[in-house]
Amino acid sequence: MSRKYKAALLGYYGFNNLGDELLLTACLESLSRAGLEREKVIVLSNNPDETRENFCVDSVNRWSLREVICALKSSENLILGGGGLFQDVTSVKSCIYYWGVVRLASLLGVRVSALGQSIGSLNSRLAKLFTGNALRLCKKIHVRDDESFALAESLGCKNIVLGSDIVMTLARESDSLKRESLSGENVLVNVLVNLRPCRELERFVKILLPHINNNYIGAALSSEDESALKLLPVKEIIRVKSFSQAQELWSRALCAVGMRLHFGVLSRIFGTPLALMPYDVKVSEFASQSGVPLIRDSWLAPVKPRDVPEDSRVQLDNLTREIISL
Repeated sequence: MSRKYKAALLGYYGFNNLGDELLLTACLESLSRAGLEREKVIVLSNNPDETRENFCVDSVNRWSLREVICALKSSENLILGGGGLFQDVTSVKSCIYYWGVVRLASLLGVRVSALGQSIGSLNSRLAKLFTGNALRLCKKIHVRDDESFALAESLGCKNIVLGSDIVMTLARESDSLKRESLSGENVLVNVLVNLRPCRELERFVKILLPHINNNYIGAALSSEDESALKLLPVKEIIRVKSFSQAQELWSRALCAVGMRLHFGVLSRIFGTPLALMPYDVKVSEFASQSGVPLIRDSWLAPVKPRDVPEDSRVQLDNLTREIISL
C-alpha cells in the first residue's frame, strides 16, 4: 500500500493548552531535523483548522472516526507525541481513547511509537489494562521520568528509553534571544505565578496569599488557568499562547512559582528560579530532576533549576530518526 504520510502525530493537540502545543512544536521540529518535510506529517487534533494554520501541517479531527481511519491508512507511523496521555486522574476515558487509536493503527499495519510520555497515575484496573495493551504495541517508548519508566516496565513494556520532557529541546533556540533580552539593567522585575484547577487548589492559594504583591503576574497556559489565577490578587493575568510570548514574559521574571509541568519546563529552559506545587506526580518527578523545591504545606523560596541536559535534543533526534526509518 502506498502511503502519503511518513508520520501521523497524536497528542492532546488543539485544546488551547500551551504545554501540549509546545509538545507538538518539539515533535515537528525533531522530524524536520530528521529530514522529514511538513508535507509528510499529519496531525490528529481537536481543532484541525487551527492546527493547520498555526503549524503549516495537514490535520484531521481526532473525534471523527472516518477522518482518523483515513489519516492512519495514509501513514507509515503513528507517533504519540508527548504528554500525560495515559492517566485516569480525572477519568479512564483518556486511556480508552488513546488505546483505541493505537489499536486501530496496529490493525491497519501502522507502526506505533511514543515520545516524551508521562505514564500515570493509573488508579483503576481498567486504566492499567488499556494502557498496558496500547504501550506494548509501541516499537519505542520514550518516557520523561523514572516513575513512568517503572510503570511501563510493570505493564510488560519493552524498548523503553528514559529521557526528559521533549519541550526542553526547544531551549537552544532561546539562548541568544535570552541574552539579548537581559542585556539592559533592572529588567528582572516580575514574579510569575501559575495555578490550575485541582483538588488541592484552595490549599495552595492559602499558602501563596501572604506572599503575593504588586510584582506578581499570573501566567496562564490555558483558559482554566485564568479562572484559577483570579483567586490571587496578582498585578495582571497574561494568557501565554506561544513559545515566543513565553520568552518575552520569562525574560523579565525574577522567579516563578507554579503548578503546571510546562510552566516548570519553561522556567528551566530560561534559567528562572523556580518552586513548584505538586498537584500531580509528573510535577514531583520534574522538580526532582530539576533540583527545585516543592511547595506542599508551606512556602519555600524558588531556586535556580539545573541546566537543560545538553543531550536532550540529540537523544530525541536519534529516536525520531530511528522511528521514521523502521
